[in-house]
Amino acid sequence: MTRLFSHFQSSVGSKVLLALSGLGLVSYVIFHMLGNLQVFEGPHALNRYAALLREMPILLWTARVGLLGIVVLHIVLALQLSLRNHRARPIGYAVRRYRRASVASRTMAASGAVLLLFIIFHLLHLTAGIIDPSASDRLDVEGHRDVYGKIVHAFQNPLIVALYVVGQLGLGLHVNHAVSSSLQTLGLEHAALNRLFKAAGPSVALLVILGNVAIIVAVFVGIVR
Repeated sequence: MTRLFSHFQSSVGSKVLLALSGLGLVSYVIFHMLGNLQVFEGPHALNRYAALLREMPILLWTARVGLLGIVVLHIVLALQLSLRNHRARPIGYAVRRYRRASVASRTMAASGAVLLLFIIFHLLHLTAGIIDPSASDRLDVEGHRDVYGKIVHAFQNPLIVALYVVGQLGLGLHVNHAVSSSLQTLGLEHAALNRLFKAAGPSVALLVILGNVAIIVAVFVGIVR
């Protein structure tokens, strides 16, 4: 047990945990997007979906607490590894040349910071209803909490739309590099599959961005109303 704990305290172990937590968060992001896409099916589908989640409070709060724990672990590990890298080379390169590093990999810290701020804003806005409480207590005709109406109300505001689009760009950049690098860290590499693994990051990132932005734009232009 002590040996296992020491392994995860090492740089290699920390990278493995960072990869696993990252893939777990990406899985949640995809699941969350697929659930929200029910907005295109109308208020009944989305509000009923939200009601079903709230009808299982133990499972819902276990998932929320677990998700929060994974987020905190992911941030702590990322900061820890960043500090270790900085201590290993406190003096930066005189000339920095990027030969193979992508834009997504070079901006992981910046996209991560943008993503964290966006998550906090999103929770305060649509989840807690603190930023805009005007639509937080509405019920639909079936007596369910009107999540559909809250989304439609939110994305009619150009400022909110702009903030969410920026958040999705930060999410896309982060997911792009995170998926491919996590698969590499976990040793999921093979000569015949390298192209597939390299394409996994951009593909997942594009899927998430298109799905989430489609909801935002559809509401803003009046397709969903």
